[in-house]
Amino acid sequence: MTNVLRLLGVSTALALTVACATIDSTPDAPAVTESDRTTAARTHPQILAQFGGAVEGPLAAYVATVGERTAVAAGVPNRCTFSVVNSDVPNAFAIPGCYIYVTRGLLAIMNSEDELASVLGHEVGHVVADHSARRQNTATLTSLGALLAGIATGSGDIAQMAGQAAQIYTLSYSREQEFESDDLGGRYLITNGYNAYAAADMLQALGTNDALNARISSRTGSATPTWARSHPLSADRVARATARASAAGALRDTPPERVAPYFAAIRGMIWGDDPEQGFVNGRTFAHPIMRIAFDAPEGFTLTNTPAAVQIGGQNGRAIFSGGALQGTLEAYATNVLRQTIGQARSEVGRASTSSTNGLETVTIPARVQNQQGQILDLQVVAYRVGDRAYHFVTLAPSGGGAVFAQMLGSMRQLTTQQASALRARQIEIVEVRSGDTPARLAQRMAFTDYQLDRFLALNGLEQGATLRAGQQVKIITYVR
Repeated sequence: MTNVLRLLGVSTALALTVACATIDSTPDAPAVTESDRTTAARTHPQILAQFGGAVEGPLAAYVATVGERTAVAAGVPNRCTFSVVNSDVPNAFAIPGCYIYVTRGLLAIMNSEDELASVLGHEVGHVVADHSARRQNTATLTSLGALLAGIATGSGDIAQMAGQAAQIYTLSYSREQEFESDDLGGRYLITNGYNAYAAADMLQALGTNDALNARISSRTGSATPTWARSHPLSADRVARATARASAAGALRDTPPERVAPYFAAIRGMIWGDDPEQGFVNGRTFAHPIMRIAFDAPEGFTLTNTPAAVQIGGQNGRAIFSGGALQGTLEAYATNVLRQTIGQARSEVGRASTSSTNGLETVTIPARVQNQQGQILDLQVVAYRVGDRAYHFVTLAPSGGGAVFAQMLGSMRQLTTQQASALRARQIEIVEVRSGDTPARLAQRMAFTDYQLDRFLALNGLEQGATLRAGQQVKIITYVR
Protein backbone atom coordinates (compact mmCIF):
# COMPACT_ATOMS: atom_id res chain seq x y z
CA MET A 1 0.00 0.00 0.00
CA THR A 2 1.62 3.20 -1.15
CA ASN A 3 2.28 6.12 1.13
CA VAL A 4 0.48 8.33 -1.37
CA LEU A 5 -2.73 6.54 -0.36
CA ARG A 6 -4.89 7.88 -3.11
CA LEU A 7 -7.75 5.97 -1.52
CA LEU A 8 -8.24 4.32 -4.84
CA GLY A 9 -9.37 0.77 -4.24
CA VAL A 10 -7.89 -2.15 -6.06
CA SER A 11 -9.34 -4.76 -8.29
CA THR A 12 -9.12 -8.45 -7.71
CA ALA A 13 -5.68 -9.49 -8.92
CA LEU A 14 -5.62 -10.51 -12.52
CA ALA A 15 -2.88 -12.77 -13.73
CA LEU A 16 -1.68 -15.01 -16.42
CA THR A 17 -1.30 -18.58 -17.49
CA VAL A 18 0.34 -19.33 -20.76
CA ALA A 19 0.24 -22.35 -23.04
CA CYS A 20 0.08 -23.05 -26.74
CA ALA A 21 -0.95 -25.75 -29.21
CA THR A 22 -1.15 -26.29 -32.94
CA ILE A 23 -3.50 -24.26 -35.13
CA ASP A 24 -3.86 -23.97 -38.87
CA SER A 25 -4.90 -20.36 -39.29
CA THR A 26 -4.72 -16.96 -37.69
CA PRO A 27 -7.58 -14.48 -37.25
CA ASP A 28 -8.49 -12.65 -40.45
CA ALA A 29 -6.83 -9.25 -40.89
CA PRO A 30 -5.53 -8.77 -37.35
CA ALA A 31 -5.67 -5.09 -36.52
CA VAL A 32 -5.32 -2.67 -33.67
CA THR A 33 -7.57 0.28 -34.41
CA GLU A 34 -6.72 3.91 -33.79
CA SER A 35 -9.87 4.18 -31.72
CA ASP A 36 -8.73 1.37 -29.44
CA ARG A 37 -5.25 2.87 -29.18
CA THR A 38 -6.70 6.25 -28.20
CA THR A 39 -8.96 4.72 -25.55
CA ALA A 40 -6.11 2.60 -24.18
CA ALA A 41 -3.85 5.65 -23.97
CA ARG A 42 -6.44 7.38 -21.77
CA THR A 43 -6.80 4.33 -19.53
CA HIS A 44 -3.07 3.66 -19.34
CA PRO A 45 -2.23 6.15 -16.53
CA GLN A 46 -5.09 4.78 -14.41
CA ILE A 47 -3.83 1.23 -14.76
CA LEU A 48 -0.28 2.23 -13.92
CA ALA A 49 -1.58 4.06 -10.82
CA GLN A 50 -3.45 0.98 -9.63
CA PHE A 51 -0.39 -1.20 -10.01
CA GLY A 52 2.12 1.07 -8.30
CA GLY A 53 3.42 2.87 -11.36
CA ALA A 54 5.66 1.80 -14.20
CA VAL A 55 9.07 0.25 -13.76
CA GLU A 56 11.34 2.28 -16.01
CA GLY A 57 14.91 1.91 -17.24
CA PRO A 58 16.78 -0.96 -18.92
CA LEU A 59 14.33 -3.63 -17.70
CA ALA A 60 11.37 -1.83 -19.28
CA ALA A 61 13.30 -1.33 -22.52
CA TYR A 62 14.24 -5.02 -22.62
CA VAL A 63 10.64 -6.16 -22.14
CA ALA A 64 9.47 -3.73 -24.82
CA THR A 65 12.05 -5.09 -27.25
CA VAL A 66 10.91 -8.68 -26.73
CA GLY A 67 7.32 -7.48 -26.95
CA GLU A 68 7.85 -5.71 -30.27
CA ARG A 69 9.44 -8.84 -31.69
CA THR A 70 6.27 -10.66 -30.69
CA ALA A 71 4.06 -7.94 -32.20
CA VAL A 72 5.88 -8.26 -35.52
CA ALA A 73 5.27 -12.02 -35.52
CA ALA A 74 1.59 -11.32 -34.80
CA GLY A 75 1.28 -8.96 -37.75
CA VAL A 76 0.83 -5.81 -35.67
CA PRO A 77 4.26 -4.13 -35.77
CA ASN A 78 4.55 -0.79 -33.96
CA ARG A 79 0.96 -1.14 -32.75
CA CYS A 80 1.53 -2.38 -29.19
CA THR A 81 2.75 -0.80 -25.96
CA PHE A 82 4.46 -2.97 -23.34
CA SER A 83 4.79 -1.91 -19.70
CA VAL A 84 6.30 -3.40 -16.56
CA VAL A 85 4.30 -2.43 -13.47
CA ASN A 86 5.46 -2.21 -9.89
CA SER A 87 3.46 -5.03 -8.34
CA ASP A 88 4.76 -8.26 -6.82
CA VAL A 89 1.61 -10.22 -7.70
CA PRO A 90 2.37 -12.61 -10.62
CA ASN A 91 0.20 -10.93 -13.16
CA ALA A 92 -0.12 -9.97 -16.84
CA PHE A 93 -2.98 -8.72 -18.97
CA ALA A 94 -3.90 -6.88 -22.14
CA ILE A 95 -6.49 -4.27 -23.03
CA PRO A 96 -7.87 -3.37 -26.46
CA GLY A 97 -5.45 -1.12 -28.27
CA CYS A 98 -2.67 -3.65 -27.58
CA TYR A 99 -1.48 -2.20 -24.30
CA ILE A 100 0.20 -5.13 -22.56
CA TYR A 101 1.13 -5.15 -18.87
CA VAL A 102 3.37 -7.52 -16.94
CA THR A 103 4.24 -7.21 -13.26
CA ARG A 104 7.69 -7.52 -11.76
CA GLY A 105 6.18 -10.30 -9.63
CA LEU A 106 5.67 -12.38 -12.77
CA LEU A 107 9.07 -11.45 -14.16
CA ALA A 108 10.65 -12.71 -10.93
CA ILE A 109 9.56 -16.30 -11.50
CA MET A 110 10.56 -16.41 -15.19
CA ASN A 111 13.88 -17.96 -16.05
CA SER A 112 14.49 -17.05 -19.68
CA GLU A 113 13.66 -14.66 -22.46
CA ASP A 114 11.67 -17.51 -24.00
CA GLU A 115 9.29 -17.57 -21.04
CA LEU A 116 8.88 -13.80 -21.24
CA ALA A 117 8.10 -14.12 -24.95
CA SER A 118 5.49 -16.79 -24.18
CA VAL A 119 3.72 -14.49 -21.74
CA LEU A 120 3.72 -11.51 -24.08
CA GLY A 121 2.68 -13.67 -27.02
CA HIS A 122 -0.28 -15.04 -25.13
CA GLU A 123 -1.48 -11.54 -24.31
CA VAL A 124 -0.92 -10.21 -27.82
CA GLY A 125 -2.91 -13.22 -28.99
CA HIS A 126 -5.89 -12.07 -26.96
CA VAL A 127 -5.70 -8.66 -28.63
CA VAL A 128 -5.25 -9.97 -32.17
CA ALA A 129 -8.18 -12.36 -31.70
CA ASP A 130 -10.31 -9.49 -30.32
CA HIS A 131 -11.26 -11.49 -27.25
CA SER A 132 -12.15 -8.38 -25.25
CA ALA A 133 -15.35 -8.01 -27.25
CA ARG A 134 -16.42 -11.50 -26.23
CA ARG A 135 -15.04 -11.70 -22.72
CA GLN A 136 -17.11 -13.36 -20.07
CA ASN A 137 -17.86 -11.55 -16.85
CA THR A 138 -17.19 -14.30 -14.35
CA ALA A 139 -16.68 -12.12 -11.32
CA THR A 140 -18.26 -13.73 -8.28
CA LEU A 141 -18.58 -10.48 -6.39
CA THR A 142 -21.83 -8.61 -6.26
CA SER A 143 -21.83 -4.87 -6.88
CA LEU A 144 -21.21 -4.44 -3.17
CA GLY A 145 -18.33 -6.88 -3.26
CA ALA A 146 -16.87 -5.06 -6.23
CA LEU A 147 -16.95 -1.86 -4.23
CA LEU A 148 -15.04 -3.63 -1.50
CA ALA A 149 -12.43 -4.41 -4.12
CA GLY A 150 -12.32 -0.77 -5.15
CA ILE A 151 -13.14 1.81 -2.50
CA ALA A 152 -12.66 5.53 -2.89
CA THR A 153 -13.25 7.94 -0.03
CA GLY A 154 -13.22 11.55 -0.91
CA SER A 155 -13.20 11.89 -4.67
CA GLY A 156 -16.02 10.99 -7.01
CA ASP A 157 -13.57 11.16 -9.91
CA ILE A 158 -11.29 8.63 -8.24
CA ALA A 159 -14.25 6.38 -7.49
CA GLN A 160 -15.33 6.49 -11.12
CA MET A 161 -11.79 5.79 -12.28
CA ALA A 162 -11.53 2.83 -9.93
CA GLY A 163 -14.79 1.44 -11.21
CA GLN A 164 -13.76 1.76 -14.84
CA ALA A 165 -10.39 0.16 -14.27
CA ALA A 166 -11.91 -2.62 -12.17
CA GLN A 167 -14.07 -3.65 -15.11
CA ILE A 168 -10.90 -4.66 -16.92
CA TYR A 169 -9.76 -6.99 -14.18
CA THR A 170 -13.00 -8.71 -13.21
CA LEU A 171 -13.52 -10.19 -16.66
CA SER A 172 -12.15 -13.52 -17.73
CA TYR A 173 -11.71 -15.47 -20.91
CA SER A 174 -13.58 -18.56 -21.99
CA ARG A 175 -11.90 -21.91 -22.44
CA GLU A 176 -12.05 -21.51 -26.22
CA GLN A 177 -10.53 -18.04 -26.07
CA GLU A 178 -7.70 -19.28 -23.88
CA PHE A 179 -6.99 -22.09 -26.34
CA GLU A 180 -6.99 -19.67 -29.25
CA SER A 181 -4.61 -17.28 -27.50
CA ASP A 182 -2.43 -20.23 -26.48
CA ASP A 183 -2.28 -21.29 -30.11
CA LEU A 184 -1.39 -17.83 -31.35
CA GLY A 185 1.22 -17.30 -28.65
CA GLY A 186 2.74 -20.66 -29.51
CA ARG A 187 2.97 -19.69 -33.16
CA TYR A 188 4.75 -16.45 -32.30
CA LEU A 189 7.27 -18.37 -30.17
CA ILE A 190 8.15 -20.68 -33.03
CA THR A 191 8.23 -17.86 -35.59
CA ASN A 192 10.80 -16.01 -33.49
CA GLY A 193 12.89 -19.09 -32.82
CA TYR A 194 12.14 -19.34 -29.11
CA ASN A 195 11.92 -22.57 -27.16
CA ALA A 196 8.41 -23.86 -27.73
CA TYR A 197 8.43 -25.51 -24.31
CA ALA A 198 8.54 -22.07 -22.66
CA ALA A 199 4.75 -21.85 -22.38
CA ALA A 200 4.49 -25.14 -20.52
CA ASP A 201 7.43 -24.12 -18.35
CA MET A 202 5.61 -20.93 -17.36
CA LEU A 203 2.51 -22.87 -16.41
CA GLN A 204 4.64 -25.14 -14.24
CA ALA A 205 6.41 -22.21 -12.61
CA LEU A 206 3.17 -20.44 -11.84
CA GLY A 207 1.63 -23.54 -10.32
CA THR A 208 4.71 -24.31 -8.25
CA ASN A 209 4.96 -20.78 -6.88
CA ASP A 210 1.28 -20.59 -6.00
CA ALA A 211 1.42 -23.96 -4.23
CA LEU A 212 4.44 -22.78 -2.24
CA ASN A 213 2.75 -19.51 -1.31
CA ALA A 214 -0.27 -21.50 -0.16
CA ARG A 215 1.93 -23.58 2.13
CA ILE A 216 3.74 -20.56 3.50
CA SER A 217 0.53 -18.69 4.24
CA SER A 218 -1.39 -21.79 5.41
CA ARG A 219 -3.87 -21.17 2.63
CA THR A 220 -6.01 -24.10 1.59
CA GLY A 221 -4.78 -25.84 -1.52
CA SER A 222 -8.21 -25.56 -3.14
CA ALA A 223 -8.02 -21.78 -3.31
CA THR A 224 -7.94 -20.44 -6.85
CA PRO A 225 -4.41 -19.31 -7.77
CA THR A 226 -4.21 -15.55 -8.23
CA TRP A 227 -2.77 -15.99 -11.70
CA ALA A 228 -5.61 -18.26 -12.83
CA ARG A 229 -8.60 -16.09 -12.00
CA SER A 230 -8.89 -14.61 -15.47
CA HIS A 231 -6.80 -17.09 -17.49
CA PRO A 232 -8.14 -20.40 -16.14
CA LEU A 233 -5.56 -23.16 -15.94
CA SER A 234 -6.41 -26.68 -17.04
CA ALA A 235 -4.52 -29.88 -17.65
CA ASP A 236 -5.62 -29.64 -21.27
CA ARG A 237 -3.72 -26.39 -21.71
CA VAL A 238 -0.53 -27.86 -20.30
CA ALA A 239 -0.91 -30.93 -22.51
CA ARG A 240 -1.50 -28.81 -25.61
CA ALA A 241 1.53 -26.65 -24.85
CA THR A 242 3.71 -29.71 -24.44
CA ALA A 243 2.31 -31.33 -27.60
CA ARG A 244 3.06 -28.25 -29.67
CA ALA A 245 6.64 -28.11 -28.42
CA SER A 246 7.15 -31.78 -29.12
CA ALA A 247 5.68 -31.48 -32.62
CA ALA A 248 7.98 -28.54 -33.32
CA GLY A 249 11.00 -30.66 -32.39
CA ALA A 250 11.97 -28.31 -29.55
CA LEU A 251 14.70 -29.25 -27.11
CA ARG A 252 13.71 -29.44 -23.45
CA ASP A 253 16.53 -27.24 -22.16
CA THR A 254 16.71 -23.54 -22.90
CA PRO A 255 20.17 -22.54 -24.19
CA PRO A 256 22.22 -20.27 -21.90
CA GLU A 257 22.19 -17.46 -24.46
CA ARG A 258 18.47 -17.10 -23.83
CA VAL A 259 18.94 -17.13 -20.06
CA ALA A 260 21.84 -14.72 -19.61
CA PRO A 261 20.20 -11.64 -21.24
CA TYR A 262 17.05 -12.18 -19.21
CA PHE A 263 18.93 -12.57 -15.95
CA ALA A 264 20.97 -9.46 -16.76
CA ALA A 265 17.71 -7.52 -17.23
CA ILE A 266 16.17 -8.54 -13.90
CA ARG A 267 19.37 -8.39 -11.83
CA GLY A 268 18.76 -6.05 -8.89
CA MET A 269 14.99 -5.93 -9.42
CA ILE A 270 12.99 -5.54 -6.21
CA TRP A 271 11.53 -8.86 -5.09
CA GLY A 272 8.33 -8.90 -3.08
CA ASP A 273 6.91 -5.74 -1.63
CA ASP A 274 8.19 -2.30 -2.45
CA PRO A 275 9.04 -0.50 0.84
CA GLU A 276 6.78 2.38 -0.18
CA GLN A 277 3.87 -0.08 -0.31
CA GLY A 278 4.67 -1.85 2.96
CA PHE A 279 5.59 -5.48 3.57
CA VAL A 280 3.56 -8.66 3.88
CA ASN A 281 5.25 -11.29 6.02
CA GLY A 282 2.97 -14.28 6.45
CA ARG A 283 -0.22 -12.93 8.00
CA THR A 284 1.36 -9.62 9.06
CA PHE A 285 1.29 -6.37 7.11
CA ALA A 286 3.82 -3.75 8.25
CA HIS A 287 4.68 -0.39 6.70
CA PRO A 288 8.12 1.08 7.51
CA ILE A 289 7.25 4.60 6.36
CA MET A 290 3.79 4.88 7.91
CA ARG A 291 4.99 2.86 10.92
CA ILE A 292 1.83 0.79 11.23
CA ALA A 293 1.10 -2.93 11.30
CA PHE A 294 -1.71 -5.45 11.68
CA ASP A 295 -2.23 -9.23 11.54
CA ALA A 296 -4.74 -11.03 9.29
CA PRO A 297 -6.97 -13.76 10.74
CA GLU A 298 -5.69 -17.33 10.77
CA GLY A 299 -6.24 -18.95 7.37
CA PHE A 300 -6.62 -15.62 5.56
CA THR A 301 -4.21 -14.25 2.97
CA LEU A 302 -2.90 -10.74 2.45
CA THR A 303 -2.49 -9.21 -0.99
CA ASN A 304 -0.57 -5.96 -0.94
CA THR A 305 -1.30 -3.49 -3.72
CA PRO A 306 -0.32 0.14 -4.31
CA ALA A 307 -3.67 1.45 -3.12
CA ALA A 308 -4.82 -0.96 -0.43
CA VAL A 309 -4.24 -4.29 1.26
CA GLN A 310 -6.75 -7.03 0.45
CA ILE A 311 -7.53 -9.62 3.12
CA GLY A 312 -9.29 -12.77 1.92
CA GLY A 313 -10.49 -16.04 3.37
CA GLN A 314 -13.31 -18.54 3.07
CA ASN A 315 -15.40 -16.76 5.71
CA GLY A 316 -15.03 -13.15 4.64
CA ARG A 317 -13.15 -10.41 2.86
CA ALA A 318 -11.73 -7.07 3.88
CA ILE A 319 -9.63 -4.19 2.63
CA PHE A 320 -7.28 -1.88 4.48
CA SER A 321 -6.51 1.64 3.32
CA GLY A 322 -6.33 5.20 4.60
CA GLY A 323 -5.60 8.83 3.96
CA ALA A 324 -5.38 12.34 5.32
CA LEU A 325 -7.74 13.06 8.19
CA GLN A 326 -9.86 16.16 7.70
CA GLY A 327 -12.44 16.64 10.42
CA THR A 328 -13.38 14.02 12.98
CA LEU A 329 -12.56 10.34 12.81
CA GLU A 330 -16.27 9.52 12.89
CA ALA A 331 -16.87 11.72 9.85
CA TYR A 332 -14.04 9.93 8.06
CA ALA A 333 -15.50 6.50 8.88
CA THR A 334 -18.97 7.61 7.83
CA ASN A 335 -17.65 8.77 4.48
CA VAL A 336 -15.88 5.44 3.92
CA LEU A 337 -19.12 3.61 4.72
CA ARG A 338 -21.16 5.81 2.41
CA GLN A 339 -18.79 5.26 -0.49
CA THR A 340 -18.72 1.51 0.17
CA ILE A 341 -22.44 0.90 0.39
CA GLY A 342 -23.49 3.22 -2.41
CA GLN A 343 -27.08 2.44 -3.40
CA ALA A 344 -27.18 -1.03 -1.83
CA ARG A 345 -30.00 -1.76 0.60
CA SER A 346 -28.60 -1.44 4.09
CA GLU A 347 -29.21 -0.92 7.79
CA VAL A 348 -26.51 1.17 9.43
CA GLY A 349 -25.82 0.91 13.14
CA ARG A 350 -24.62 3.57 15.54
CA ALA A 351 -20.96 4.58 15.52
CA SER A 352 -18.99 3.67 18.62
CA THR A 353 -15.68 5.09 19.88
CA SER A 354 -12.94 3.09 21.60
CA SER A 355 -9.18 2.73 21.78
CA THR A 356 -7.00 0.13 20.06
CA ASN A 357 -3.41 -0.18 21.27
CA GLY A 358 -3.50 3.51 22.14
CA LEU A 359 -5.13 4.57 18.85
CA GLU A 360 -8.48 6.37 18.78
CA THR A 361 -10.90 4.01 17.02
CA VAL A 362 -14.37 4.45 15.49
CA THR A 363 -16.50 1.46 14.46
CA ILE A 364 -19.66 1.65 12.34
CA PRO A 365 -21.55 -1.63 11.77
CA ALA A 366 -24.02 -2.21 8.96
CA ARG A 367 -26.09 -4.96 7.42
CA VAL A 368 -26.35 -4.96 3.64
CA GLN A 369 -28.21 -6.94 1.04
CA ASN A 370 -26.51 -8.00 -2.16
CA GLN A 371 -28.11 -8.46 -5.56
CA GLN A 372 -28.99 -12.06 -4.75
CA GLY A 373 -30.85 -10.99 -1.61
CA GLN A 374 -28.20 -12.35 0.75
CA ILE A 375 -27.77 -10.42 4.02
CA LEU A 376 -24.14 -9.62 4.86
CA ASP A 377 -22.43 -8.04 7.84
CA LEU A 378 -20.29 -5.06 6.91
CA GLN A 379 -18.33 -2.79 9.18
CA VAL A 380 -15.97 0.12 8.91
CA VAL A 381 -13.30 0.43 11.59
CA ALA A 382 -11.16 3.58 11.43
CA TYR A 383 -8.07 4.54 13.45
CA ARG A 384 -6.39 7.89 14.03
CA VAL A 385 -2.61 7.91 13.63
CA GLY A 386 -1.35 11.47 13.91
CA ASP A 387 -2.89 13.56 11.17
CA ARG A 388 -3.89 10.49 9.14
CA ALA A 389 -6.61 7.89 9.38
CA TYR A 390 -6.52 4.24 8.41
CA HIS A 391 -9.48 1.92 8.05
CA PHE A 392 -10.70 -1.60 7.46
CA VAL A 393 -13.86 -2.43 5.58
CA THR A 394 -14.90 -5.99 6.40
CA LEU A 395 -17.58 -8.13 4.78
CA ALA A 396 -18.82 -11.49 6.07
CA PRO A 397 -21.95 -13.64 6.01
CA SER A 398 -24.61 -12.57 8.49
CA GLY A 399 -23.39 -13.29 11.99
CA GLY A 400 -19.85 -14.02 10.84
CA GLY A 401 -18.18 -10.67 11.39
CA ALA A 402 -16.43 -11.88 14.53
CA VAL A 403 -13.84 -13.63 12.36
CA PHE A 404 -12.17 -10.23 11.98
CA ALA A 405 -12.12 -9.30 15.69
CA GLN A 406 -8.50 -10.29 16.30
CA MET A 407 -7.30 -8.49 13.19
CA LEU A 408 -9.15 -5.31 14.08
CA GLY A 409 -7.59 -5.41 17.53
CA SER A 410 -4.09 -5.93 16.15
CA MET A 411 -3.81 -2.54 14.44
CA ARG A 412 -0.80 -0.82 15.99
CA GLN A 413 2.00 1.67 15.55
CA LEU A 414 5.57 0.47 15.04
CA THR A 415 8.52 1.78 16.98
CA THR A 416 11.35 3.40 15.07
CA GLN A 417 13.44 0.30 15.65
CA GLN A 418 10.70 -2.03 14.40
CA ALA A 419 10.19 0.08 11.27
CA SER A 420 13.89 0.22 10.47
CA ALA A 421 14.12 -3.57 10.69
CA LEU A 422 11.81 -3.89 7.66
CA ARG A 423 14.10 -4.30 4.66
CA ALA A 424 13.49 -4.64 0.95
CA ARG A 425 14.67 -7.71 -0.95
CA GLN A 426 16.07 -7.94 -4.46
CA ILE A 427 16.97 -10.53 -7.09
CA GLU A 428 20.66 -11.35 -7.29
CA ILE A 429 22.17 -13.48 -10.05
CA VAL A 430 24.98 -15.82 -9.01
CA GLU A 431 27.13 -18.28 -10.92
CA VAL A 432 27.18 -21.85 -9.68
CA ARG A 433 30.60 -23.01 -8.55
CA SER A 434 31.92 -26.53 -8.47
CA GLY A 435 30.35 -28.36 -5.54
CA ASP A 436 27.42 -25.97 -5.16
CA THR A 437 24.06 -27.60 -4.49
CA PRO A 438 20.57 -26.13 -4.29
CA ALA A 439 20.66 -26.61 -0.52
CA ARG A 440 23.95 -24.73 -0.20
CA LEU A 441 22.84 -21.80 -2.37
CA ALA A 442 19.46 -21.70 -0.65
CA GLN A 443 21.22 -20.81 2.60
CA ARG A 444 22.01 -17.44 1.03
CA MET A 445 18.30 -16.66 0.52
CA ALA A 446 17.06 -13.73 2.63
CA PHE A 447 14.45 -15.77 4.48
CA THR A 448 14.25 -17.64 7.74
CA ASP A 449 11.89 -20.32 6.46
CA TYR A 450 11.35 -22.47 3.35
CA GLN A 451 14.77 -21.44 2.00
CA LEU A 452 15.26 -24.48 -0.22
CA ASP A 453 11.66 -24.54 -1.40
CA ARG A 454 11.84 -20.87 -2.30
CA PHE A 455 15.13 -21.35 -4.17
CA LEU A 456 13.77 -24.25 -6.19
CA ALA A 457 10.54 -22.47 -7.07
CA LEU A 458 12.35 -19.26 -7.99
CA ASN A 459 14.59 -21.13 -10.42
CA GLY A 460 12.05 -23.56 -11.84
CA LEU A 461 13.87 -26.54 -10.32
CA GLU A 462 12.48 -29.76 -8.90
CA GLN A 463 13.44 -31.50 -5.69
CA GLY A 464 16.68 -33.40 -6.21
CA ALA A 465 17.83 -31.16 -9.06
CA THR A 466 21.54 -30.91 -9.70
CA LEU A 467 23.43 -27.79 -10.75
CA ARG A 468 26.35 -27.48 -13.14
CA ALA A 469 29.38 -25.25 -12.66
CA GLY A 470 28.97 -21.99 -14.57
CA GLN A 471 25.20 -22.12 -14.52
CA GLN A 472 23.43 -18.90 -13.51
CA VAL A 473 20.73 -19.01 -10.85
CA LYS A 474 18.66 -16.49 -8.92
CA ILE A 475 18.75 -15.91 -5.19
CA ILE A 476 16.93 -13.33 -3.07
CA THR A 477 19.07 -11.02 -0.93
CA TYR A 478 18.41 -7.92 1.13
CA VAL A 479 18.94 -4.59 -0.53
CA ARG A 480 22.10 -3.11 0.95
